[in-house]
Amino acid sequence: MATFSNEEYSDMLLVYGKADCVARAAQRMYQERYPNRRVPGRNTYQNTYRRLRETGRLDNVTRGIVVRHNVEVDERILALFEEDPTRSVRDVASLLEISTWKVWNVLRQNNKYAFHYTPVQGLENNDFDNRVRFCRFLLHTDVDDPDFLKSILWTDESKFTKEGILNLHNLHHWSSKDQNPKVKQQRSFQRRFSVNVWAGVIGNNVIGPHYLPDNLNGDNYLFFLQNELPELMAELPIFNENRRIVFQHDGCPAHWRVTVREHLDNVFPNSWIGRDGPIAWPPRLPDLTPLDFYIWGRAKAIVYATEVETREELIQRIEDAFVTIRQEMNLHTTTVEVRDRCRACIRNRGQQFEQDL
Repeated sequence: MATFSNEEYSDMLLVYGKADCVARAAQRMYQERYPNRRVPGRNTYQNTYRRLRETGRLDNVTRGIVVRHNVEVDERILALFEEDPTRSVRDVASLLEISTWKVWNVLRQNNKYAFHYTPVQGLENNDFDNRVRFCRFLLHTDVDDPDFLKSILWTDESKFTKEGILNLHNLHHWSSKDQNPKVKQQRSFQRRFSVNVWAGVIGNNVIGPHYLPDNLNGDNYLFFLQNELPELMAELPIFNENRRIVFQHDGCPAHWRVTVREHLDNVFPNSWIGRDGPIAWPPRLPDLTPLDFYIWGRAKAIVYATEVETREELIQRIEDAFVTIRQEMNLHTTTVEVRDRCRACIRNRGQQFEQDL
């Protein structure tokens, strides 16, 4: 690490002030004024100013030196975060007119850590008891019948679009510090497309993907159940065994159609989970299904790793993603993970629980 004399550090600060604290301009001005000296990097000007302001020192040598802390500033930093834990480090630094480095240093010294929010399902007040009741039913039935969870055919639909998921927090492009590649990610496309994907999972077997109409209604969903689902199910060994299958879907309007429920009563008599079914599915309980807590998130992470250009490419990526998911799928997801989530839901009295997992 380059070090400079006190004279050089002092001249840097003079030039930095002359340049109105613009590091790039200060670097150019310093080179013009002192052509025979080493030219400090832009960060050197900022760090030297910060170090002098916060420690009273020009040089960067700290070994054997006790840095005196301004206790009042430390307490103000902690008080601001105590008052509002969602504040940003940059806002606090700007408010107190100190560097972000100082704020981070105080937070680390006081064992403070920035935790991310967990997105959870929005609930209504009358949802809690229904969620607890269903989770208790699953756990009790699982005790009576150790194969029960392995026999549930969890199903769901999810929309895949051109825009996909843009998570800027985890989207990085590493490059040299002095060479910003200025990369970009497109959003808000004028030409849009999407596919409505159905999938199912039972035990460690994944069914699908299968593509449904974008506008799903009771008629085309019933057609799928009557004509397409049996073909998808016939390929799995478990359906050739003499074992009861428990069909599950949520309570969306297409699933709730009377003709759909009548069909399920005939094909899965007293053995299907859904809205007004023999086993009632509570509203707003996606945090319990393997499709929602694992498969859709995993599939979209693979599909949207890079930008999608065409609908055909989107479908091919979905197919490739499910190849990977089939290889990764195991009984732990549909048994142990479901049990853990049921217990967490009961502990939280039916309220959101994914933030505690």
